[in-house]
Formats: sequence, C-alpha cells, structure tokens
Amino acid sequence: MSRELLYGLMQDALKASDADQAEIVAMKSNSALTWYAENIIHQNVAEHTAQVQVRAVVGKKVGSASTTDCSPEGLTLVVQQASQAARLMPDDPDFPGLPPPSLPVGTPATVGGWVAATAASEPRERVLAVKKIIERAERDDLRAAGTYQVQDSELAVVSSMGVSAYHQYTVAVLKAVVMGDDSSGYGLMSSADVADIDPEAVGEQAVRTAVETRHPIEVEPGAFDVVLSPFAVEELMGMLAYLALSARSVEEHTCFLEGHEGEQLASPIVSLYDDGLDPSGMPIPFDFEGMPKRRVDFLTEGRGGNVVYDSYYAAKMGRATTGHSLQQPNDMGPYPLNIFMGAGDSSEADMVSHVERGIYVTRFWYGNPVEPRRAVVTGTTRDGTYLIEDGRKTRGLQNMRFTQGLVDMLAHTVEISRDRAVLASAFGIGAMVLPSIRAEGFQFTGVTR
Repeated sequence: MSRELLYGLMQDALKASDADQAEIVAMKSNSALTWYAENIIHQNVAEHTAQVQVRAVVGKKVGSASTTDCSPEGLTLVVQQASQAARLMPDDPDFPGLPPPSLPVGTPATVGGWVAATAASEPRERVLAVKKIIERAERDDLRAAGTYQVQDSELAVVSSMGVSAYHQYTVAVLKAVVMGDDSSGYGLMSSADVADIDPEAVGEQAVRTAVETRHPIEVEPGAFDVVLSPFAVEELMGMLAYLALSARSVEEHTCFLEGHEGEQLASPIVSLYDDGLDPSGMPIPFDFEGMPKRRVDFLTEGRGGNVVYDSYYAAKMGRATTGHSLQQPNDMGPYPLNIFMGAGDSSEADMVSHVERGIYVTRFWYGNPVEPRRAVVTGTTRDGTYLIEDGRKTRGLQNMRFTQGLVDMLAHTVEISRDRAVLASAFGIGAMVLPSIRAEGFQFTGVTR
C-alpha cells in the first residue's frame, strides 16, 4: 500500500469520528522468518500483518479500539468503536488532549532506515546464510539453533489535531545459539541493510565460544572485575530503561537521575543517551503520537541528565514531549527505543588483557528488578561465560547469578570499546547501539548447577 493511499484511508476514517479528538496509528509489516534447530531448518514462513490503534477523546474521557482490518469499512468501524469506548470511561483530569503537530503537515522526516534490498530479500538468501552456520557447527560436533528474520514495515500517525507522519523501515536479524553437551555460544547481527549481515562471522563467534567454554568449572560467588560483551550490556541497559529512564520512573521515584541533574553519577567515560535520528542505529523520526524524536542525554561523561517524555507526562510535569510515546494506551509510559552508549578507545581484547582475575560474560538473561529505586537487578549468565586469568580467557565457567546495582556498575566502568554493535529492539522498531565494557566489583551471588 502506498503512503498516499494509507494516508487517504486514515484521513477519511477520521471524518467518521464524532469524538472531540481522534488519533489513528497504523503499523503494517511484511515479515519473513527462517527458524532452525538441531542443525535443521524446520520453519520458513512469511507473514503480512496490519494493526490499527485508535484513540478517541470526549472531554476528559479517553477510549481506544484496535483492528487488523485496513479496509475503508474496517477503519470507519474502529474509529466509531473508539468513540463509543471513550464515552464509557471515567474522566482523566491529567489528560491534556491529543498533541498538535510538531512536524510540517504531511512531510515525513528523512532519516533513512529503509533499504530496498532488505525488503526484496528472498527465502533462498536466508536459507544459504543459515546453512553456513549449521555447517560450521557440525564441524565441531555442535548443534545450532536460531532465527533469521527480515522485516519491512510502515508506521503512520494521523490525528484530528493535524498530525500527519509516516516512516518506512527495514530490519534484518540473524541469531545463532550453538550448543554442546555442557557448553553453548551465541552470535547475532542486526541491521537495516541485509547486506551487512555476515553469517560466517555469526556462526564463528557462536561456535568458538561453545568450544572454548567446554567442561566449565565452578567459582565461588563474589565481586569480580568483568568484561561484558554488547549482548550482556544490552540486557542491563534494557532493564535500566524500564526502571529509570522515563518520566514515569520520576513520578514513581525509581529514577536515579531525579534531583541529580549535572551531578557526577557514573564514570566520566560513560555517556548514555537516546537518539532516534542517528542513522548509525535504526532511526525512527517520530513516536506513536507523531511527535518528532529529540535526543535525550541520560548521562554525559557520567553527569546526570534528563529522561524521556510523551505528551501526557510532559503536560503533567510541565515539560515538553521528547517524542517517546509508545502506542496508547499502555502501562509503561514513555520509553527510549534508540539507546546509545558512547564509544571508548579500547578493544575487547585490550579489556581482557587488563584483567588479572575476573569474568567475561557473553550475555545475560532472565533479568528482574530487585530494588527498583537503586536500579538493582538480578539475572544469570548464558551462552559463554569465561574465567579471565592473567589477561586471558582461560576456562569456561558454570553460569552464574548476579545481583548488581546498574548505576553502581556504570560508576565503576573503567574501559569502553571503540566498536559498538547495533542490536535490534525486541519491540520490532528501534535498536540499541552498545559497546563492550570493563567494570570493577561486579557482584555475582550464586552458581547455576
């Protein structure tokens, strides 16, 4: 469906609303997935999806409705249903009304993020890529599993306030988990451009890790110097975003930045920010209210900065929206979908060489908050945990549980890599761009047996 046709259908549907205000958000995706396990491709599917979410406002009442029917009749019906729902809702005294446009009407921001070759890629290309990973795993008697997904998506927002925004983007993600009898390894690449995906590199990384961590040993829990790969950093920054980087976390007093703007909270080498317009990530020029993205600096050389806002929390707190609304309604509030950590000047090998005795973590999983007000979280290592001795990764380790304050970790970060990985978001839009880091005194509290 062309942008003009989609806009036309959405604008016509708005005319069917009898609410004071109305907003339509449409997401359309063409997604193709190759799924493999036990060294066999067992699923190769394509899916075409559409989701339309409508908000209607009657006075201070807000209602919503959704559909997957993008026909003129389907859009008209869902707009009317949202209006009916609004009339049944209680008043929300804090609701400021739908936001007015902040972009030129009908003019999408041009930040890139869509690659024709990705949208046109065929199943054969994915199969050949996965075949390379499987063959590499078989050479070392290992079992490979994972996915290769390619997605071509459109996001459009229109409202009765005059908002009119459109963005088209592509995503390619190749993931590999390679398993042996007592070890495993992980590899992943993601990009808007399918040509950036290197299956040999993904497979080699996963296989090498699984081989090197065979016959893992156990170490006693305690505080260790750590080197964390970008995959491990991603899990931790995702939890930090959920707990402490939005206006909702300020309202709930779980934000470590609250009241500390400009103060030295982390290591001077740490800069953490969200930037939906940076083409080195997977850019999104506007949010789900059609509001333009603004860069938000959480930490600048370790000094405290700001949090992200949508129009609701901006009005409630006397601030301006930063363009970070998720689809409404939701129970998360505003959210950063394009987190960056500034690059350093080390390589990952340099970091390992600077550790006398410590732990290298490929990735974490099953993370959960322990003490939200201090951003203390827990989880376990997975798919490649090494003992570091005298500047070398020497042995595989049994997976370990950690319980760690994330702000404390950033305060004790002593090295950051110059290379950063682009890691597509699980939300299906946006990405984190993250380096490896070396931190001191990371708390491991248990061993997985």
